[in-house]
Amino acid sequence: NFYTATVYEKGAQVIGMMETLIGKAGFRKGMDLYFERHDGQAVTCEDFFAAMRDASGGAASPLTPQFLRWYEQAGTPHVAASGSYDAAAQTYTLTLKQSCAPSPGQPVKQPYLIPVSVGLVGPEGADLPLLNEDGKYVTTRVLKLTEPDQTFVFEGIDVKPVPSLLRSFSAPVVLSFDYTDEELTHLMAYDSDAFNRWEAGQRLAGKLILDATKTISAG
Repeated sequence: NFYTATVYEKGAQVIGMMETLIGKAGFRKGMDLYFERHDGQAVTCEDFFAAMRDASGGAASPLTPQFLRWYEQAGTPHVAASGSYDAAAQTYTLTLKQSCAPSPGQPVKQPYLIPVSVGLVGPEGADLPLLNEDGKYVTTRVLKLTEPDQTFVFEGIDVKPVPSLLRSFSAPVVLSFDYTDEELTHLMAYDSDAFNRWEAGQRLAGKLILDATKTISAG
């Protein structure tokens, strides 16, 4: 049953994560190197990964061997996120925790390398500038979640933001964050990421429907 929707969809999402981690230019270099090395051959996922990694810096590439766990482990990772804003320090702290349920033959799962694309939406609806790892300001920063529990601190945040998490569905994970109705409404109205605007609307609609159902059930 190799040719199934699951194989194709997960395979596409894993390749999409590679592009998120190394960027579009790095991904194009990786594709060129892949065809240069393997055109006309029967190859493996590891061969494709090696071409992408070598073309994007080799040992210095964001694609570390840990990424191969996406091919080696079954199941869908869950990422629980929580955030807090410190007005005095002008920092926003985001904590991410990853887990994956045991499966037959894999009672213990090792942490994945999960790219989590994050933006912070200000009260006026604009993306706040975020300092990237290379010292440049961006509106979307790709966090690399590699441990079961990691904390990321964004500095120079002078207003309380609403986090826009997993932009463009940067990883095929189940994400949980305790958004309020007001925060979801804010993202639905202003988020610059089309996927997260849609996702905020879905989450808010589902929450309102369930709340209305409880109200009806209670009379």
